Amino acid sequence: VSTDPASNLQDVFKVSLTNQPKPIPNISGLFAANFDPVVAANEYREQVIQPYRGVLPKEAIQNMAEQLSGSCTVEIAAFNEFANFLTSSKINQQFDYIIFDTAPTGHTLRMLQLPSAWSNYLDKNDRGASCLGQLAGLNDKKAMYQKAVETLGNPQATTLFLVTRPQKGALLEAQRASHELAALNIKNQQLIINGILNQPTDAVSQTIFKQQQADLQNMPVTLDQLPKLAIPLRAYNVLGLANLRLLLKDQQPQITEEPVTASHFPDLDVVVKNLVQSNKKIIFTMGKGGVGKTTVAVQIAQKIAAQHKTVHLATTDPADHLKYFKITSPLIKVSHIDEKKSLKEYQNEVLTTAKKTMKSNDVDYVAEDLRSPCTQEIAVFRAFAELVAQNDSDVVVVDTAPTGHTLL
Repeated sequence: VSTDPASNLQDVFKVSLTNQPKPIPNISGLFAANFDPVVAANEYREQVIQPYRGVLPKEAIQNMAEQLSGSCTVEIAAFNEFANFLTSSKINQQFDYIIFDTAPTGHTLRMLQLPSAWSNYLDKNDRGASCLGQLAGLNDKKAMYQKAVETLGNPQATTLFLVTRPQKGALLEAQRASHELAALNIKNQQLIINGILNQPTDAVSQTIFKQQQADLQNMPVTLDQLPKLAIPLRAYNVLGLANLRLLLKDQQPQITEEPVTASHFPDLDVVVKNLVQSNKKIIFTMGKGGVGKTTVAVQIAQKIAAQHKTVHLATTDPADHLKYFKITSPLIKVSHIDEKKSLKEYQNEVLTTAKKTMKSNDVDYVAEDLRSPCTQEIAVFRAFAELVAQNDSDVVVVDTAPTGHTLL
C-alpha cells in the first residue's frame, strides 16, 4: 500500500492501481493499492454530505461542500484510509502482512502523528465545533483511531523500516525520524541502507565508495544501534518483475555496455545567469526526497548573491536540511519555518481577534477549532505565504518539502 502522493508503485509493477487492493499479475498472493488523496477526499466529502441531502436547504449543502474542499479534508480522508488498513478486521483476515510504502519523512511523520492528534482532539472536543465542516464524521472514527495508535505501538504487530542512503544527509534524516517515531511509541525500528556501492572500478566510483564508507562509519550512534540490513547499488532501474526478482540476488546479470550519446544540459552557472537576466523573484527547488533539492537551492542562492543580488533562502521542508550548510555571504538571509512556533502564533492571533468581537461561548468554539490538527496545515501555509510575500530581498529561493507534501 502506497501512502505517498507521488507514488512509484504503479511504475514498479507496471499496472494501474487504485485505493482498493488489486492482485499483481504473475505473483501469487501479492496485492497492491495506491492511496489517491483526491479520490479519498471526494469519497469522504460525499460520505459526510449524503445524509443531509434533501434534508437541509441547497445553500447549506453548498456551504458544507465548500468547507469540505480544503487540504485538511484531503489529509483526514487519506489518513482514514490508512487507519482503516491498520485496523480493519476484514483486511486482517484477508492478508498475512500489510506493507506500507510511505511518503518521505516529514509527510509520514505527520501522518503517523494523526491517530494521537485526532484522538486527543476528540477527547477534548466537548462543544461539537465544525460539526458540519471538515471534521464532520470524525467522532464515529474515534475507536478506529485509538486502535490505530495501539497497532502502531505494538512491536508484535508493527515493524518500521527506516530506509536510507549511505550518505550523511540521509542518515541524519533517518535519525530524526527514528527519534520522532520513538516519541510516538513506535519503537520497533530497523534500518535499511539502500544503494551501497561494493565494487568501485574507476576514479569516480572509488570516490563515491570512500564517501559512503566514511558516512557509514560516522552515522549517528542511536541509528547505528538499530538492527541493520544492506542493499547493494544495482546497475539497472528496479522497474518490472524481472528486475525486482534480481534485486536481492547475489548473482547479478552481465550488463551489456552500449554506446552512449551524451546529452548536454546547461550547467548551474548558465541557469543562474538566465534567472538573473530574466529578473526572477521567486525560485523553488522541487522533487522527490533525497534528490538534492537543498544542495541545489544553496548553490543557486550563493551564485545569485555573487551577482550582487540580495537573496532570502528559505526551507518549507520539516527535515530542514538547510541547517547542515554553512552560509556566510552577508547578501543571503536564511530562514526556516518552525511548525510549532507558526502554529502558536496563528492560534494566538485568531483568538485575540475573536475576543474583540465575539461572546465567550463563541470564542470557545473558535478555540476548539484551533486545537484541530488541521490548524497546523493552515498555520504553516500562512507562514510560507508571508515568507514569499516579504519584500526584503531581490530574490527568494525556496527549498521545498518532497513533491507530494509540497503539492498539497
